[in-house]
Amino acid sequence: MKIKSLLILFLFVSIGFSQTKEKLVKIDSYIQSALKDWKLPGFAVAIVKNDSIIFSKGYGVKDIRTNEPVDEHTNFMIASCSKAFTTAALATLVDRGKINWDDKVIDFLPSFQMYDTWVTKEITIRDLVTHRSGLATFSGDILWLGSTYDSKEVIKRVRYLKPTSSFRSKYGYQNIMFSVAGSIIPVVTDTSWSDYIKTHFFKPLKMDRSTTSIEEMKSIGNYAYPHKIENDKAIPYKEFYSIETVAPAGAINSNVFDMAQWIRLQLKKGKFEDKQIFSVKQSNEMWSNQTAIENMNYGLGWFIRYWNGKKLLNHGGGMPGMISDVSIIPEENFGMVILSNAENGMVTAIRNYIMETFFLSEPKDWNKMMLDNWKRRIDNFEKENKRREEVRIKDTKPSLPLEKYCGIYEDKMYGKAEVSLKDGKLYLQFLPSPTFKGELKHYHYDTFYIDWENDFLTRGWVKFDMDFNAHIKQFTIEVPNSPDFIFTELLFERSK
Repeated sequence: MKIKSLLILFLFVSIGFSQTKEKLVKIDSYIQSALKDWKLPGFAVAIVKNDSIIFSKGYGVKDIRTNEPVDEHTNFMIASCSKAFTTAALATLVDRGKINWDDKVIDFLPSFQMYDTWVTKEITIRDLVTHRSGLATFSGDILWLGSTYDSKEVIKRVRYLKPTSSFRSKYGYQNIMFSVAGSIIPVVTDTSWSDYIKTHFFKPLKMDRSTTSIEEMKSIGNYAYPHKIENDKAIPYKEFYSIETVAPAGAINSNVFDMAQWIRLQLKKGKFEDKQIFSVKQSNEMWSNQTAIENMNYGLGWFIRYWNGKKLLNHGGGMPGMISDVSIIPEENFGMVILSNAENGMVTAIRNYIMETFFLSEPKDWNKMMLDNWKRRIDNFEKENKRREEVRIKDTKPSLPLEKYCGIYEDKMYGKAEVSLKDGKLYLQFLPSPTFKGELKHYHYDTFYIDWENDFLTRGWVKFDMDFNAHIKQFTIEVPNSPDFIFTELLFERSK
């Protein structure tokens, strides 16, 4: 009888292994096909099941100029997937009694200020990492991407960011607030955020190739280069865009093999092999609903929703030329990481396809659906540009000679910008952000448009206003297809 039971068990295991293998072959084929459809340069995927890496593979190339292949150890910028590392780091400090989630921020950072003095006194560590500060999604991001400000200066300027909702009432995705949270780590440990992440996560998890800076990533080699897709063609960006100024929000660079170890840690509730890195209690806390977002929630560094009747933990990341995703289904002891070196919807398509291949009878063709959605998105960008051309008042001229628009302008939150005249043409330069510049071309009346020299930014419109003495006093900017920046929160007033 015992032998018979063992044979039945062996049969079930064999069938399960065979079914898993078939699913992985199907997924592999689907990814290869999707890569061609999206014209994507590079891609990498790892899947974890029952504390084992069952799939780990790279696709395409790291850089279209070198055609070197992506492998499972090729590093990508994981961007906002770093946020869960920051909350896990804070969780270890909660375990050690150094902090509590509901401690006031000013108890650790006395100089920290929000726009509202009451919020300054009341905002907690939990508020920082659950996107309920009252600030709008991406508000203030223009302070750090491409700018010369350091992290302290960015955090100092938060006091000028006006809230768009009352405190703790609405979700507003915030990179700078995560940076503030990470700034508490060196206060209580005398260790930088970067060194703390390396010591408490990279080293024990054997994430040997993971880094917290672009320069470090470059020094160890085998890294993907960022690209954009234009007219179905992959084009390398001129450079990496760094998020290190707000590092706790997204500065980690990693690969699917290393990130699979991170997923193993999450699925084991803070335990990796024989070491408990953070407690089960803190794991549950990070996975608990904190801020409602329509049909899902945000926890502590994780988006939380229900899929196929089971809890799905997920976080995506995006930087110019890089998209990433980490998704975990705890009840299935299942997780995956997907990394790519171009911005489009393929990461989401493959994530959904993998989940449905494993847990539903027949997966939808997510690649086709996301391609259609992406094309509609591009079409909408083009429609907006076309609409603005249609409403343009033809045959108008600027109200004043071009030199009258020149000068130094300042936004209280962001800083200074300069409008200058060169060879009879107007130019705009954001002074803290060297690459944010371009020629101002007349649109109508006292409005100009700008095609930025920065290859990440999309076309913007700059509107000048004058006082009753016909002196230009300020300008505002709209960039309707801007990926992450809220240009409309800026008001540049003439200072010189």
